[in-house]
Amino acid sequence: MRSVGLELRTLSLLMRRQLDQAACTTLTKRDNLTAMHGWTISYLCKNQDKDVFQKDFEREFSIRKSTASRILKSMESNGLITRQTVPYDTRLKKIVLTENALKIHESIMTRRAMLEQKLLTGIPEEKLDVFFEVMDAMKKNLES
Repeated sequence: MRSVGLELRTLSLLMRRQLDQAACTTLTKRDNLTAMHGWTISYLCKNQDKDVFQKDFEREFSIRKSTASRILKSMESNGLITRQTVPYDTRLKKIVLTENALKIHESIMTRRAMLEQKLLTGIPEEKLDVFFEVMDAMKKNLES
């Protein structure tokens, strides 16, 4: 019997390799961009209309505080984000994309769309619906 966990891990690694390989362009080498940086930039772009803090980032990607801190520190040192205080609580620092990150977002989205297209080739819509239902159920099981 196949292991769901092993299959998910293998698929995740294959996707990460594809994204990292696509990230080996001149643009991303210059910016030290990883696949996770790309996902982070997309998340922050999508949420530009609100204040996003490290806790929000941790929750969105289901990662630990130490992992989030390491990713954000790397992105900050590479000039992709800044952390800015908010007027209503000086202890909090919102995460803000830099102009550089906003410029490369389009490239990230293009590469991600190409990967998604490759990933879904030959898979009918009905099977994708079932896949997402099962994934949602598994996430719910693990969160409870």
